[in-house]
Amino acid sequence: MKIGLFSDTHYCNCETIGGCRNPALAYERTRQAMEVFKNEGVDLCFSLGDMTDHVQGDTKEDIKGYFEKMLSLIKSFDIPFYSVPGNHDYLMLTREEIERELGLKAPPYTIEKEEISFIILDANYRSDYRCFDEAGVLWTDSNLPPFQVEYLKNQLERAQKPVIVLVHENLDPNTEENHIIKNATQVRKIIKDSGKVKMVIQGHYHSGKNSVVDGIPYITLSAMCEAKENPFQIIEI
Repeated sequence: MKIGLFSDTHYCNCETIGGCRNPALAYERTRQAMEVFKNEGVDLCFSLGDMTDHVQGDTKEDIKGYFEKMLSLIKSFDIPFYSVPGNHDYLMLTREEIERELGLKAPPYTIEKEEISFIILDANYRSDYRCFDEAGVLWTDSNLPPFQVEYLKNQLERAQKPVIVLVHENLDPNTEENHIIKNATQVRKIIKDSGKVKMVIQGHYHSGKNSVVDGIPYITLSAMCEAKENPFQIIEI
């Protein structure tokens, strides 16, 4: 099985943001990635979050338009596609709007394939466990809420095949501290103790990182809007 991955496109109607993000790269780099995925026979692909960004004066309709343009491009390649929500994806849209109006399923959920199970999580919650769409985005305070911790436990207990866990913010303790999920230690223990997780895949930390924690690879994709070269990846299981 081949899995296509990209992260942190931050697409919007702007050349640069903050001197380091280049949203203008996002559309073309996504097209390039999808072309490679198609040519390489990728079985399914994921965006690891922060698909869109915003500039001053943007409205909710503008943000929806950015999403719709990116999703139209991605879906034109006819590869099964899933989006892991990032903190920027909640700047103006709610979970319900993202699911209802854009057709992107809200985590947590599991994708079952013959070879592997994929568990998709959403850590865009503050320490009081209110989602960013309600409480406001605070990217340095990401948490996996109790109902998702229980979901992860239950899914791992039931899993009959190897599992890949995907989340936007970082469970890897080797990334920069502000990017790490506040209850990551608890979540990593669940992952370790299950003995079933083959890999953890993340975005958020724009520099990217590859680590091995408790014998499990933790892969953090570099941001598509910042890297010098197009940093999409294909992982073969």
